Amino acid sequence: MRRLAAVTATAFLSAAALSAGAATAQAANAHATPRFTVHVLGSVHLKRVDRMNGRTRTAYLLCTSTSTHGSAPVIHGLGGLKDATSACEELAAVHGRLDTLAVHPAWMAPALEAPVEVQAAGTWEGRKVAWTHRFPNGGWVTKATGDVFAF
Repeated sequence: MRRLAAVTATAFLSAAALSAGAATAQAANAHATPRFTVHVLGSVHLKRVDRMNGRTRTAYLLCTSTSTHGSAPVIHGLGGLKDATSACEELAAVHGRLDTLAVHPAWMAPALEAPVEVQAAGTWEGRKVAWTHRFPNGGWVTKATGDVFAF
């Protein structure tokens, strides 16, 4: 976990340095257009507890977007998830509001009773995020949250 935290911190600092570098270059020449912009969308600590076996897993997710002048932003994700970028894209689509996620609404989830509790804490676009939800099983977690709790 410490290694992941170090990698995450390095990536966060690199993104901040890139953004600061673009701002400094723009300030030096008021007429210059920055080549790219980096925006930190959010950073969230995620926790998943499988109640049947008592297994607890955690992961950290850092989401950024980058854009060049005149182009659409591209979302990037970093963290201990199977697909951090996809998770960031899903969160960005609902502006970080986890209770409005419905990633796979047409999927059929199993009727098996194996409770899973998920938690998210952190920030998204400057807002504090604190969310907890209990699902009947892991299939329901995936149906609702997609890649956000896939770790």
